[in-house]
Amino acid sequence: MLFVSGEKPERFAKAMAAGADLVCIDLEDAVHATRKADARREAFAFASQRSTTEVRGAGLAVRLNGLRTREGLADVMALIESGVKLDYLVLPKVEHAQDLSLIHDWASGSFTALTALVETPLGIENAAAMAAGVRHGAPRLAALMLGGADLSVELGAAFDWAGLLSARGRLVNAARSAGLQAWDVPHLDLEDLPGLANETQAVLRMGFGCKAAIHPLQVPVIHSAFQPPDSEVRWARALTEAHAAREATPQAAGAFLFEGKMVDAPVLAKARRIVRLAAGSGEAPAPDGAA
Repeated sequence: MLFVSGEKPERFAKAMAAGADLVCIDLEDAVHATRKADARREAFAFASQRSTTEVRGAGLAVRLNGLRTREGLADVMALIESGVKLDYLVLPKVEHAQDLSLIHDWASGSFTALTALVETPLGIENAAAMAAGVRHGAPRLAALMLGGADLSVELGAAFDWAGLLSARGRLVNAARSAGLQAWDVPHLDLEDLPGLANETQAVLRMGFGCKAAIHPLQVPVIHSAFQPPDSEVRWARALTEAHAAREATPQAAGAFLFEGKMVDAPVLAKARRIVRLAAGSGEAPAPDGAA
């Protein structure tokens, strides 16, 4: 997901063409306090224009200001009055499941899927409860996203791999326990593309399914990092093909030998995920698959 500042409407279309799976117009941290009204007007005007021109390609999201702020309430009213329906609505500083219920009650017709941005210690503590709400009718919650910059400040921790490791682990476990996606915070050093690649590969190994970006130059680096090695792709394709062939015979079984190793359901699921990632359709933000 590529963020673009709501202050920069001239960049909206460029961001949509940058190759990201999802573009998020940011009305919160990337917008100066004196330009909030202009940003929301431009964001929803762009979203409205896009919805009437049948644009294909990247999905469109908007990050609101926090619901417990005056600007956040103004964002919600503007969203409703615009009549647009976003692919994703990104809700910042979520700390309670009730926050998700509120946005659904107010604006259920304005978004297809919802992402809860978790960026406070209380939010991390309540992440599992928020995710578990999906099993009790939570409104189209599709993902939990780590808000590392704000979280590191409140924790008094470094905004680096070690400082956020515990929070990342807890967030991805909370998300996956409810069948949700886990999205990771952007890498803020625009000149450190090797570092971005390494961090993306690391969060992928942890179970994250999306890495956010703040500049178009980061998009191809992230996509490349999500591509599994050729050797893994060859193994995964061969395994899934062998399984399909075996299923068509009387020898079909829950577990079988492949290349001298026992294969059961978890191994097969891993192989299928690798095949999807290689095809570029692993866990990119996709509202149609939202809970």
